[in-house]
Amino acid sequence: MKQVRGILTLVLGATAIGAVAAPRTDDYVRGIEVSTYEQRPLVELVLPDEVYQGVTRADLGDLRVFNAAGSAVPHAFCASPAAAEPVVSSESLPVFDLQAGVPATTTGATHVEVETAGGTQVRIQESEPASTDAPRTKTWAHVIDARGVEDSLRSIEFDWTSPDGASQASVRIEASDDLDQWRTVVGSTTLLRVTRDGQQLQRKTVPVIEQRYRFLRVVRTDGGPALQIAQVTAERVARAQEIEPVWFTANPQEPVDAAHLRFDAARLAPVTYARLVLPEPNSSVRVSLESRADEQASWRARWSGEVYSIVKDGERRVSPPAELDGGHDRYWQITNTQTAATLDPATGLELGYRPARLRFLAQGDGPYLLAFGSRRAETAPIQQCANLLSDVRGEDLDQLIGSGVVGTSRTLGGETALKPLPKQTPVRLVILWGVLIVGVGLLVAMALALLKRVRQN
Repeated sequence: MKQVRGILTLVLGATAIGAVAAPRTDDYVRGIEVSTYEQRPLVELVLPDEVYQGVTRADLGDLRVFNAAGSAVPHAFCASPAAAEPVVSSESLPVFDLQAGVPATTTGATHVEVETAGGTQVRIQESEPASTDAPRTKTWAHVIDARGVEDSLRSIEFDWTSPDGASQASVRIEASDDLDQWRTVVGSTTLLRVTRDGQQLQRKTVPVIEQRYRFLRVVRTDGGPALQIAQVTAERVARAQEIEPVWFTANPQEPVDAAHLRFDAARLAPVTYARLVLPEPNSSVRVSLESRADEQASWRARWSGEVYSIVKDGERRVSPPAELDGGHDRYWQITNTQTAATLDPATGLELGYRPARLRFLAQGDGPYLLAFGSRRAETAPIQQCANLLSDVRGEDLDQLIGSGVVGTSRTLGGETALKPLPKQTPVRLVILWGVLIVGVGLLVAMALALLKRVRQN
């Protein structure tokens, strides 16, 4: 029994020795200090360009976040949006009463009826003219002037009352561009206002198709009198502005020949845009753009087309940037696709990308350290933002996220962190083989001792 216990002890010791060591800051080339001034459990920031220049893995697996005590904290990566969130605001709009003519009505009449002896009947009915003080028009609809709103409208809020005191009214909303031709936007909807015991129940906002409008007409459809509208407030949605990507200039390399130019991006960024910088004004060239991950890999096509740069009245006009599919290739090549054509060696290449957003758990005290660039540290677990506090969603999650402020960067392990650790025979393997040999030896010894006893008997 003691021998069996000894074998188990050796096995457990081998497992403990073979455990993975905790990550250290010295295992990474550089680090950037991150501070937060909001007491929130999550911190989020956009990865600086320096990170993409220093990492060795396209998936950012050689990136870690450490707290002030030097312990690694959980982190995740979020996709960077291509456009900013639309801005929603409210604006009061002018509203006009649309009048309709009313037929004249009589206020009095003279009636005379005479019957003669011969049976002849004569009837005279004389109406008095209507009073000139009576109104000749009445409101039958309202027109909202939305020409001053450049953004889209998505709802309209009414401050209304009904002349007959009704607490509910059905209306139809129509739209027009010229006050002549009208189209229905909302076929039928209900406005409601009920007050009781100091409490009010109301429905005064009507959603509309989100778009720009010039004129809107509101017509009551339940047979009641036209509404009295004191104010109309529209909810406007500003068009989402595109977020400008991060641009950088690729480093030119020695040209292969007159028709090819090569560049080194010097970073593992997710490049999605490219543009050529032609040195001469009024230039046009048809090119193809290729890239590869390293200098031994094959080139893969990324884009082809015309690039131009023209000048008129002192103003330069250039072709739009090329849009590329995703990728983290470092090396790029421009090829002139025209027959017997060359490329000016002074032609430049600018690449653009949208950096990822880093989100990490504010575990322990700050300031925190964003460490990156390593070939010796264990690969950090890669997870998306949705997997960090995955049970929290929407506005609740937004309330938990604070902004991180990027500070100065400093050297951690330096170039030593880029040298892989020498391959060694795993300690666990050596110990397990030793345990196996010892175990076999013990079994043989036990068998020989048992055999000896049998012979003696």
